[in-house]
Amino acid sequence: MTRISSISLLLFCLSITVYAGYYGDSSEEYNSRRGHRHHDSYGGRRYDDENYPPRPPPKPRCDEGWKFFQRPNGGWCMKGFPGTLDQYSSEAQCVSQGAVLSGLQNVAEINYVVCEPPGPSFQSSPKKNSASALAVISPQVSGGVWIGAKRRAECIGSGQTAMCTKTNTFYWTDNSATGIDGMIFQQNEPNNGNNPRGNQNCALLTVAHTPAIRAVSVYWSGQMDDITCSTSASSYWPSGTLPRANRAYVCGKRAN
Repeated sequence: MTRISSISLLLFCLSITVYAGYYGDSSEEYNSRRGHRHHDSYGGRRYDDENYPPRPPPKPRCDEGWKFFQRPNGGWCMKGFPGTLDQYSSEAQCVSQGAVLSGLQNVAEINYVVCEPPGPSFQSSPKKNSASALAVISPQVSGGVWIGAKRRAECIGSGQTAMCTKTNTFYWTDNSATGIDGMIFQQNEPNNGNNPRGNQNCALLTVAHTPAIRAVSVYWSGQMDDITCSTSASSYWPSGTLPRANRAYVCGKRAN
């Protein structure tokens, strides 16, 4: 970094520190100062400090180890957890964290699930560090991640049709994610296993160290596939499909 850049960065950080310091008073100090009255040196008039700018509302935040995202419906916190459970059990694990399986609002959230690097102390304190699902399944280099998405009732038992399309066959179950920007399925998916009586009513997101993996077919990292909700790493995954076996789940909850 050049000397000029260093100085500029220092000045910028100092300006932030000064601004934060202005609003960093305790409530008691702030209220005391607001109620203090002064004499105007030019006429002895009195005025109070009611013209102080109002204290800004606290910014929403996440618990330690959770990643904050701003959604149209408000602040949202996400975190990936390792686990080879089925969808139902993964949802229950999220509930035990005060959360639910998280939907995906947009590509930024997908990138977090796939790409977020672990913090420097992740191995020693995983609960205090946010990391991608790919990080939490290490040393595995690929796998599937349970996402908060399910097949719509009117599309159960159906592949893609004029009514049940690639982007509206599933819906987000976390009561927060909206729209279809994060609803990215693999090519020709969701297809309900190409079975008229299929029950692939849940969704796994593929994560991998490479852009794509081969698990009989080609699966792209950061894209979803419909699958049976009762699938666990020990109950399914025939030969050749293990690279996309479920190995993690992503929980989400509203920011505080």
